[in-house]
Amino acid sequence: MSTKGGKTFTYKIVSGNLKMTQTMNIENDILEFIKTGQNDKLELALKENPLLMDSKTEQGISYLQFAAYCRNKIAVDLLRQHKQQLDIFESASTGDIYNLKKRLEEDSNLLNSYSIDGFTPLGLSCFFGHYSIVKYLIERGANVNIPSNNQFKVAPIHSACAISNYDITELLLKNGADVNAKQLQGVTPLHSAAHNGQTKLAKLLIESGSDINAKMDNGQTPLFIANEKNFTETTSLLKQYGGQ
Repeated sequence: MSTKGGKTFTYKIVSGNLKMTQTMNIENDILEFIKTGQNDKLELALKENPLLMDSKTEQGISYLQFAAYCRNKIAVDLLRQHKQQLDIFESASTGDIYNLKKRLEEDSNLLNSYSIDGFTPLGLSCFFGHYSIVKYLIERGANVNIPSNNQFKVAPIHSACAISNYDITELLLKNGADVNAKQLQGVTPLHSAAHNGQTKLAKLLIESGSDINAKMDNGQTPLFIANEKNFTETTSLLKQYGGQ
């Protein structure tokens, strides 16, 4: 039995010696499976009712998008098997350039559009490290400096630096990304590189014009952050370029 709208459904889970019948709330337990990596239970739930793929979180995010945010690749693969069409944001997040191109062919206005939680296709592809999609979107004319329209105000370069992706950051900079863009709390890309101890990335940002002594809202500079986290190599680089 399976129902939607916050009601419960019952199905049998069989995995090795595990045999149990559970009654679960569809709005909570499926998401818990995804979040905690209980992919065997997720797979069986989807086999019981593939229409679960049409459900969304309370924030309006699809289960596939939620799995991507949870960095649960197995869940992403499972959920994609039960979903024929991905929207442009799911495509950007999961690296599905085929579906992404199809969505843009259908509606070019999607290029700089926002997801339900406030991110652009370019921002999402940067955050999930999909270089080929980032490159394609830029070639299509995506705005490399447009920030998210939520409280975080994250530009694509912030997303790339948050995951310490040198190649995507370099690509963005070559195409006009603002190296000194500030997100929530005044964080710049260089602050992120310092926070992650990414010396090579920090050097790229500095040589691309990053403000070496940019201050966050709390007054912290990149050097302060790197030193506080004991990243000696990054600290040394920042001092070399005049960091204080």
